[in-house]
Amino acid sequence: MFRRFSGLALLAAIGAVLVYWWGGTVLTTQTDEALRAQRPVRERCPGDHDAECAAIKVPLDHAAPEDRPIELALARLPARHPDQRIGSLVVNYGGPGVSGIDSLLADPELFIALRARYDIVAFDPRGVGKSSPLNCRPGGEPLPYLAIDQTPDTARELEILVKASDDYAAACKRQAGWLLPHLTTDATARDLDILRSALEEPELTFFGYSYGGGLGAAYAKLHPGKVRRMVLDAPSADPGGGPLIEHPAIVSDEPIRVFAADCVKRRGCPLGRKVRTGLTKIQTFVERLDRRPLPVSGHKLTDALAVEGLNELLRTTDDWPRLRRALAAAFEGDGRPLYDAAMDFQESQGFSRDAFTAISCADTSTRPRPGFIEEQAKIARERAPISGAWSAWSALMCQGWDTVKGTAWLTDPPRQLSPIMVVGTDGDPVVPYEVVKEVRSTLSGSVLVTLHGDGHTAYRTGVLCVNEAVEAYLLDGEVPTADVKCRAAGTGKR
Repeated sequence: MFRRFSGLALLAAIGAVLVYWWGGTVLTTQTDEALRAQRPVRERCPGDHDAECAAIKVPLDHAAPEDRPIELALARLPARHPDQRIGSLVVNYGGPGVSGIDSLLADPELFIALRARYDIVAFDPRGVGKSSPLNCRPGGEPLPYLAIDQTPDTARELEILVKASDDYAAACKRQAGWLLPHLTTDATARDLDILRSALEEPELTFFGYSYGGGLGAAYAKLHPGKVRRMVLDAPSADPGGGPLIEHPAIVSDEPIRVFAADCVKRRGCPLGRKVRTGLTKIQTFVERLDRRPLPVSGHKLTDALAVEGLNELLRTTDDWPRLRRALAAAFEGDGRPLYDAAMDFQESQGFSRDAFTAISCADTSTRPRPGFIEEQAKIARERAPISGAWSAWSALMCQGWDTVKGTAWLTDPPRQLSPIMVVGTDGDPVVPYEVVKEVRSTLSGSVLVTLHGDGHTAYRTGVLCVNEAVEAYLLDGEVPTADVKCRAAGTGKR
């Protein structure tokens, strides 16, 4: 789960240039002490900006730092006012599977206020981008499950889906079996501490969106005494393996209903004039796709891909006009806009679906039986007629993947911490607000900033109240004496 950026064309251009440039570091010994003594050798990144790129070494296996090293790729935007510089702010844009470098270069203004006094440092987590990237399909083959029914209704459809999942896992193991056991959030959190040392920071200052918020919490668990300031915006605590059907906030059509309620007030809304009628129209369309997918230039818009497209365009209210147009086209038989939106999540520059799956599945030992998921899908469909089946069957994602021993995700919460700021939106369509509050409850002394609104993540979405709270905390160390509540429609608190 990640913060979505619209500059896909820019990301593609950046990626094309970065293919031809990357510098490494030379390490004569690889003890933990030597790793922490590294200093990044920076060069100007490709592109029209003042970002600097570099790389450091981290151990493939943190339990054996003297063994095989891998590279961790970095990019830095130096503080705009060096005389007032506080230090480095390390940022993670979410995921897993999102390139921090591509994200930083695509939107260097996102952290412009914080950059007044911080160096903004982004990195590609292990398995992603330029950090030992995982590529399960070196020939550019499409993901094996895209052309099949991902919400099976018959034994044969289920058999085909399980085989596709098994084949995908096997392909990843053939390509990078040496890497897969080490693609855990725990390992990335340990990389983060080596990065902190390489940046010559006695304590970590960190900003994490979505999955990045969960990564920050994992770091706090491992190194509670090394946290200086930390903002976790829409932190996800989902260890992978699909949603828990028992959590009603996860299996829900509520984000679609909120969109529909806005749509029916607008001229030309493809859903009509009533919310219930509009939801029924979407449900009927999705059910029809389950029986007869729409052809899209040699591909197929299935019911699962249609729901993925819906969810992708629900992330931010800025994308709601695009969603209205996509639905209007789909109802007229043109599935291309919804299909393209689904592909933004499956295959896009700056995001690796291979790494997303590998990391998610390394973070959990949960491997639910297909028969169990089938029963849960029936329950989920009742709770959420549009998205329930897709949500339930996504729990098959880790089918065929080996489990990784010893991984932990937000277990044994840290007892003593510097105050951490947790940010959540009560109408978040990706990370339910209840999940954000659960993460907050594991972090002693933390403060919660709540945005009453819609959309995934809150900082720099146009709400002054949120921006001011985050910036006062990170720039001046001002910790609110009580939880903060903001509203999306204005700039004050309530």
